[in-house]
Amino acid sequence: MTLFLRLYIAINKVPIDNIRHIDDYDTANWISLAVTPVVYLVSIYFIKNFEKFKTRIFTLQGFIITFGLFAMLSTMRSTFFVVDNPRNTLVMYFMGIVLTGVFFTFEYLETLFLAIVTGVCFAFLLPFYQSSINEIFMNNMASLVLLTVFVSISRYAFSYRADNFLKLKAIEEKNLEIENASVIKNEILGIVAHDLRNPLAAIKTLAMVMEDDSELNEDNRENVQMIKSACDKAASIINDLLETAHNEINEFDVETTEVNQFLRKVVDDWKMHTNKRVNILYFGTEEPVYSSINTEKMQRVLDNLISNAVKFSGDSNVEVSLQALNSQVIINVRDFGMGIPNDLLPFIFDRFSKASRKGIRGEESVGLGLSIVRQIIKKHGGEIEVDSVERHGTTFTIKLQAAA
Repeated sequence: MTLFLRLYIAINKVPIDNIRHIDDYDTANWISLAVTPVVYLVSIYFIKNFEKFKTRIFTLQGFIITFGLFAMLSTMRSTFFVVDNPRNTLVMYFMGIVLTGVFFTFEYLETLFLAIVTGVCFAFLLPFYQSSINEIFMNNMASLVLLTVFVSISRYAFSYRADNFLKLKAIEEKNLEIENASVIKNEILGIVAHDLRNPLAAIKTLAMVMEDDSELNEDNRENVQMIKSACDKAASIINDLLETAHNEINEFDVETTEVNQFLRKVVDDWKMHTNKRVNILYFGTEEPVYSSINTEKMQRVLDNLISNAVKFSGDSNVEVSLQALNSQVIINVRDFGMGIPNDLLPFIFDRFSKASRKGIRGEESVGLGLSIVRQIIKKHGGEIEVDSVERHGTTFTIKLQAAA
């Protein structure tokens, strides 16, 4: 403001010789111009080296108090220079103490120190500009009122900031507790799920041995098949739990991959193992399309989406397609099956989703698959969307960034 005022006067050649106390104001203006950049640079230095000065808090407090006092005295100075009787124009003085009280944070003793020093300076300077005892008394009373306002504003600002600081600290502590609990939960989940694999593998091995027994009757053979199926289902759930835990904790590496080749291999693998009644079609691009992906994780994504499409599509086709649009790689997995009801669509990516349903042939679902899919896609920096019409099919759309 002081620089702007000086430039305005210089550019417009405003006559200033007749302005009262112009010499005092000119000197004070130069002092402000000199002090302001110094204060700014020192502030930047303290901010950048805050960790170093945390143990020397008195240095920071002294700097803040000094600058606050300078701001208040500067506006007081303007009040004196405008007219002979400050009582008639205390606006600048008032603005200074209000702004200092609002924008600076002072403790109780610091606030009292500033108020006392400012009041003493006002009382000391006043006789140089006003000789009437009555006017000096009235001006000091006005200064006392304004300084009382300053103390009130400063205490309110301090209480407000302190309250917000305590709330933020409480939130940070709660967030840290939640993060720690989540890490512990995932570690326990990983340990438990991992340790369950061994007994399941043993059960399945025994079931396979029993299945090879030629004397096994048909009923018992059917029971053995049920045991093997239950083991496979349990192993699938364990894998989902482990995947969920690992995706929350661990990052994974990506590499630039030609997406056409990758998708074609995924589809060919599914054609070899899937039911012949379901035809899986792939529609690629003529030109190579590249994206930075983790092929193992993305294989998990495609397996999950194709598995769901097969599960809910009956004997109709499943289509996997690839597009390159601007800087995006778009992968669609589409089926023409039973679709997803509108009331379930908002929940299909939730963990243990209530949108999980049995497949057309009664396949069970835990509700983790699509949650894992979304986790993996997000860690690739991509997005996944779903479009579904009940009894007409579902399309999952994956959007990834194209590799340069």
